[in-house]
Amino acid sequence: MIHLLDETIRKVVLKRGNFDADSVTVSFDQPTGDWAAGLTRPTINFYLYDIRENTELRSQEWIAERDDKGTVSKRLAPLRYDLSYLVTVWTQNQVEDEHSILWRVLGALASSPTLGVEVLEPSLRSQPYPVQTRTAQPSRAIENLPDLWGVMENQLRPSINYTVTLSMERAVAFTSPWVISRRVDLLDTTAPEATRSTTFEIGGIVYEATGGTALPGATVRLAASGRECLTDRFGRYHFGELSAGEYDIEVFIGGRTARHRAAVPSESVQSYDISI
Repeated sequence: MIHLLDETIRKVVLKRGNFDADSVTVSFDQPTGDWAAGLTRPTINFYLYDIRENTELRSQEWIAERDDKGTVSKRLAPLRYDLSYLVTVWTQNQVEDEHSILWRVLGALASSPTLGVEVLEPSLRSQPYPVQTRTAQPSRAIENLPDLWGVMENQLRPSINYTVTLSMERAVAFTSPWVISRRVDLLDTTAPEATRSTTFEIGGIVYEATGGTALPGATVRLAASGRECLTDRFGRYHFGELSAGEYDIEVFIGGRTARHRAAVPSESVQSYDISI
């Protein structure tokens, strides 16, 4: 994942900084003294010096994912990590050249507070949250720059702190069948005499009669009340707050119609599937 972010950063700098890839190198090495001595052409270096969780963005929200087989997987929301780079410019010429390139790099990075799909590597485009960046902001990881350069056996030089926040999915905590129909019992304790009421939720999947394929975008209607909804991308529909009784469920899609009689509640039916 990190190497894909490196390639994304390379594209952002070259494209938005209007640099010629044949005349400028974008590297991700540790800028030690020996490394700097071996450079032969202008180099923009992104040294990844720190990775730490962004605890301000940590979420304990549960995320449910449903598949077309009627299974629900639950996991905690992804963790968010800040990847911090020390950005420097190296040339064999005058310091004015380095400062000129550094300013262009600063503009290129600052113009992209969010890395969009047009620059992200394909495997990064599925990130669950926008890939946010921070340019030239203080870093908790570096409190003494001279010490850092001393460890790398190099001289202190102007640098940009650049931080990118990536998400990491957590492992699935558990899977279970999708609950489509259920009974809801409510107890009103605020009334002079506590009263109990019961409602029902029903749902199912609309299928293609010939091939058994789930049909998204079908209109499903309760005939008596006129309530209706559209099936989701898995062909599923859902109605809540129903009382016990029998319902005529109508389905419309592509000029075709179907009608299904449903008893609520039903001991034998958990999913009110309809073929059309």
